Amino acid sequence: MYVLLEYMLSLIILRFPLFLGIMAHMTMNKRKKKGISMVLTTLIIVIASVVLATAMSLFGTSLFQTGAQQQGLEISNVHIWQGQNSTTNTLDVAAGALVVRNTGDRITGIDSIMVRGASVPFGSWYASSAADSTWGNFQKSFKYLVNPDTELDIDKDGNADLSAGGLVKQDAPVVLDPGAGVIIYFVLPGSNDTDLTNDPIGRSDVGTSTSVSVFAGTVGQVQIVTVARTPF
Repeated sequence: MYVLLEYMLSLIILRFPLFLGIMAHMTMNKRKKKGISMVLTTLIIVIASVVLATAMSLFGTSLFQTGAQQQGLEISNVHIWQGQNSTTNTLDVAAGALVVRNTGDRITGIDSIMVRGASVPFGSWYASSAADSTWGNFQKSFKYLVNPDTELDIDKDGNADLSAGGLVKQDAPVVLDPGAGVIIYFVLPGSNDTDLTNDPIGRSDVGTSTSVSVFAGTVGQVQIVTVARTPF
């Protein structure tokens, strides 16, 4: 719609000098032939000027509205946990948590979380509900959750932080309104199995740095965090 409006208005602006020339020529011819009044000539010029001013105003407004609609993401409170306190190779657990906020001025969908280049599937995401996506919860010191879809105490202080539904298991991108945010816990691909080679974060990575990337389409943010050990 904006493209069509800009095209129409640009035609008006570009052809306006030609329009004035034609009108002036016609006015002069009519004056010679029929004695058209100066009042009518002035009226034509005034109307044409108003049309041009309106067209330029609409054109500028459309450009401003188009340019003002931008996407933006902000991620914070990012955590990655891995491994067990024991040295036995039973289950290799790797998970993470973060807060992502839509800092743009249009609705956006969070469609990608990657850890060290490995994509985390939607089925491994657990997101906070709108009621639980509060500034207070965003500031909590997140702790590892064994069952993120049922546990309510995200900072392990003994008090419930989430409503009865807990974090909600996802199967599609997480949609955020402008200014809105969400907590997302996620389990890394290859975790919770006995084949330790599938996990992008291994036991030897505890204490080292790794990248966490979040994207909404082509807009994204990357943060470097230290891998922590799970508390068990």
